[in-house]
Amino acid sequence: MNHLAVPRVIRTDPQLAQIGLLEDDARRRDRAIRVLRWSYRENDRAQAAGTTAGHIKIVTDRSGNILGATIVGPEAGESIATWALAISEGLNIRAFSGLAVPHPSYAEAGKRAAIAYSSPGLTLPRVRRIIGWLRRFG
Repeated sequence: MNHLAVPRVIRTDPQLAQIGLLEDDARRRDRAIRVLRWSYRENDRAQAAGTTAGHIKIVTDRSGNILGATIVGPEAGESIATWALAISEGLNIRAFSGLAVPHPSYAEAGKRAAIAYSSPGLTLPRVRRIIGWLRRFG
């Protein structure tokens, strides 16, 4: 088994889980990568639990093939399993855009990061601030 396909979990507070290539390693191998992030601050489950410190970061190649995933936050050790399967099976990030996940759940952060791959305009800082403002008042 490829050592990159084995998830690593560090049981700290918050938890840290990682699978596949780190961003720096992916950049050294192939300069044309995409880094997708989604903060737990924008996750309903994290907000309800008061555990908004954390995020998910997905590294893909330019075609959307998943090269690595890092999760920092509650349930990171559990959430990384989905990304381990994706990497071992060679799934494309687009497969996660339509994934049905429970609501509210920390897993939604991964789905939101995947959606950001197909709609890069949603990840612009200004657009995210507007969305955050609308969530507070709407």
